[in-house]
Amino acid sequence: MKHKIADLHIHSLFSDGTLSPEEIIAIAVEKGLGLIAITDHNVLEGSREIQKLNDQKELLFISGVELDALDRGKNLHILGYGMDLTNERFREFTEKNRLLLESIDERLLVRMQREYNNISLEEYLNYNYDRKNGGWKALHYFMEKGITNSLTAGFAFYSKYEQSYNCMEFPSVSMVCNHIHSAGGKAILAHPGRVIDVTERNDFKREVTRLINLGIDGIECYYPTHSPEVTEDCLSICKELGLLITAGSDCHGYFGKTEIGEPDIPISWLNLGDILSHKLANKFAT
Repeated sequence: MKHKIADLHIHSLFSDGTLSPEEIIAIAVEKGLGLIAITDHNVLEGSREIQKLNDQKELLFISGVELDALDRGKNLHILGYGMDLTNERFREFTEKNRLLLESIDERLLVRMQREYNNISLEEYLNYNYDRKNGGWKALHYFMEKGITNSLTAGFAFYSKYEQSYNCMEFPSVSMVCNHIHSAGGKAILAHPGRVIDVTERNDFKREVTRLINLGIDGIECYYPTHSPEVTEDCLSICKELGLLITAGSDCHGYFGKTEIGEPDIPISWLNLGDILSHKLANKFAT
């Protein structure tokens, strides 16, 4: 088991991925993965569903979610692992974050309807789409109305109309971490190499360390677009401070460029602390 691959950052159709939990399990088993987590954006349903479905003895999973946070005017993502998914306070917090995320699209529609006479916020609120196609509601609405010819083309509207994730009042990093901890979980800084925009390695390490001091328990060190230098620096910080080490593909099915199992990291390379029970952890040593 210890030589099998871990992927702790997978998105399902319950947020903006294209794969159902059943399909995620099937792909993970086919590829010989040993440990996975569904980490939908501010949504717990995918993680709940896989908990019910997974009866594969060779495939372990941990509960997961990816939560938006705001730090110094910048949107960051915090991965939560090992939470009690029945914790009502955490469920309410996650749902509130989801509503904040969706309100960005609603604010965008309000601005856009001044220039596009074939769209309206009222119509958009009643609009439904096929989640198996990935992405999110607004992108599908733009295509339905003939404003764009692809889902990704809709990204441009957010900058054009000055509606970004950085302008939304998401909770602070420390608040997100506190809620994850209160539900019995661990808070992991997602893909720091993608969101911390500095060029000097020492500056990068200082910024990551500053965020860690806000309540972060570990770092997603292994990530498909991390450079060797970023991975090395993240691992160095984790080992120096005794932090958790995770790996994830950030797979969104075909609404993305990565596949389940990337970047091909064995479970034994990770440090998951007590996220896994002692019983499950013992399996990795056999």
